[in-house]
Amino acid sequence: MSTKSAPTVWNHCDSCNRKTNHDVEGKHLYQSNSHCDYHYGVEHSIVKCRGCNCVSFRVVEYDYEGAYPDENEDWIVPESVEIFPGPSKSKLDIRHVPDTVGNIFNESCQAFSSGSYTLAGIGFRATIEAICNDLNISGKELSTRINLLSSRGFISKKDSMRLHSIRFMGNDAAHDVKKPSITSLQAALTIVEHLLTTVYILEKESSGKLESIIDDYANFEKLLNGKLSTCVTGDEIPLAKILGKDVRLISGSSKIIEDELHRRIGKKEYTKLSFGKVEKYAGSKDKLQHYIIQ
Repeated sequence: MSTKSAPTVWNHCDSCNRKTNHDVEGKHLYQSNSHCDYHYGVEHSIVKCRGCNCVSFRVVEYDYEGAYPDENEDWIVPESVEIFPGPSKSKLDIRHVPDTVGNIFNESCQAFSSGSYTLAGIGFRATIEAICNDLNISGKELSTRINLLSSRGFISKKDSMRLHSIRFMGNDAAHDVKKPSITSLQAALTIVEHLLTTVYILEKESSGKLESIIDDYANFEKLLNGKLSTCVTGDEIPLAKILGKDVRLISGSSKIIEDELHRRIGKKEYTKLSFGKVEKYAGSKDKLQHYIIQ
């Protein structure tokens, strides 16, 4: 005895992030009766993706009075489809983003997905505010805080200009109740995702996997201590010899870092090195400060 297969629909799957075949698990169709001024229908159904088994709720509205014949004289009934939960507007993995920032970003994306575009515009602006709060970037105006994000090296100057665009959009949505366009929100989403990636995600993902520039003394001292553990006590050599190839990690901040090292050696705050002679080393162009390994 054959069994009748379940009906299927071509439906967006949020998990697969594309349209796929879905089995219709159950449905209910409402059609307006003859007493109504306008003939329409609404179908509610539960559908399950055949690829990943993700379940969603689907609502289809049929406009029977707007029906029209196509080139084959078949009548086409206009329909509009809504899916719950709606398609996610962001697929960014934010597990490395602080909760205070991630929560407002997720709420903004949910507002965008549900068609609450004014709230989404306000939310993307608020996400920038949350990032500034997390990074302790203070200021009375968001414009000032965005500029400080750039001047303090968290983002580039060009990135800050893009964030100002989101600030304008959010201000219009909040103060003038001006609904942003879908294209504006899509651009804003891309910019905010880039901001989150730059500030939080790349650092976490690359930490311990890639060499990175050292621009502060604390991290330099960790590197130095590791190098000294392989050196011979009593040797008198310059910093470049101690660090070897890793001297490149401080190339942009070597003067500031070495000045701080000198200060600490002079005040006996760093005791693994003492000052030695100042002379050329291994054919160097300039005279170099040597240090005696303690």
